[in-house]
Amino acid sequence: RSSLSAEWHRRTGSQSTELAAYAMHYRLQLFSNFTYALERPDDGDQFSQQDRRSVYGASARHAFDHRLGDLNARSEVGLQLRQDRIRVGLFDTVARRVTATTRDDEVRQTQLGLYGQTSVELTPWLRSVVGLRADEARFRVDSLSLAANSGRSSAHLVSPKLSLIAGPWAETEFFFNAGRGFHSNDARGTTATVDPKTGDAVDRVPGLVAARGMELGARTAWVPGLQSSLALWTLDFDSELVYVGDAGATEANRPSKRHGLEWNNRYVPVPWLLLDADLAWTRARFADTDPAGNRIPNAVDKVGSLAVTLRELGPWSATLQWRYLGSGALIEDNSVRSRASLTTNLRVSRRLGLSSELTLDVFNLGNRRVNDIEYFYESRLPGEAAPVADRHVHPAE
Repeated sequence: RSSLSAEWHRRTGSQSTELAAYAMHYRLQLFSNFTYALERPDDGDQFSQQDRRSVYGASARHAFDHRLGDLNARSEVGLQLRQDRIRVGLFDTVARRVTATTRDDEVRQTQLGLYGQTSVELTPWLRSVVGLRADEARFRVDSLSLAANSGRSSAHLVSPKLSLIAGPWAETEFFFNAGRGFHSNDARGTTATVDPKTGDAVDRVPGLVAARGMELGARTAWVPGLQSSLALWTLDFDSELVYVGDAGATEANRPSKRHGLEWNNRYVPVPWLLLDADLAWTRARFADTDPAGNRIPNAVDKVGSLAVTLRELGPWSATLQWRYLGSGALIEDNSVRSRASLTTNLRVSRRLGLSSELTLDVFNLGNRRVNDIEYFYESRLPGEAAPVADRHVHPAE
């Protein structure tokens, strides 16, 4: 991957303007085999995902102070533009040699976003931010392997947002954020009419899928040396559409609801000691009713991180960090769950003069046998008479 970017800034008094542009090119050739000998018992299920892409983008923003009646305000307007020119494919392979083509496509997609927001000091203790963003995405797919999946599509979405910040009182302020956002889908799913694996008819999917979120919380520096924040949040997706790269098709997952609690802390009791503690609890469920169940696979319930840093002890510094990933459902009915993991990482640094530093990192200091990721699905080993549903894991280092 190679990239080139440039930025230009100008600030005059209460106004600021920023322009940016970038170009990027990359090539990817990824070989995988998740199911071993399930679909092709004689040769194995190895496949290759190939992507050759050029990306061009630009953005501009302008911010300025002004007054709304008797109130102080600051507004910002901006735009973001990006175009991707892509040659992307999915191929059956044996020993990394292509034996069949599942999909081979030329894709061009363009996304344009325009936004504006205004921050207003409503009172000495209350300020607000109101914003509106409009996005449009256009897709063109030329399917070189299956003409029926070629086509053009477009999608647009308007996303409002609101923030209220009250305080500070005793180094403490409270905040409320609400707004609408989105995630974009793979361009191939927006024009596809035929499943390239099975030949069955499939429905096209929207290019942009809306999400709605809210957050209520507080942040404080009331305790000397401690910065702490606590937030309750909720996030709803209309659909968790996912492009399944190893199948060459778009899987329309169900609408989902998530809510949770996040607690972040940074404490410096003395200049040479830093304590970081971050904890999060999440409840993730599909929002509709289905006999399969309502758990979202691989959505973990709890995440935590605790780090102790001894810093600037002469030329030396050291950090010991514990990272906890909780258990999560692996299938919708919650009958199989991932195993929780706790790992310890160590970093030791020494300054070498004013402009150099030597750092040593030791990952998984206790050499614990844990997994970075777990899945539950059917696979078949060579020689097995039938597929077996089981855990598939990537072990941690």
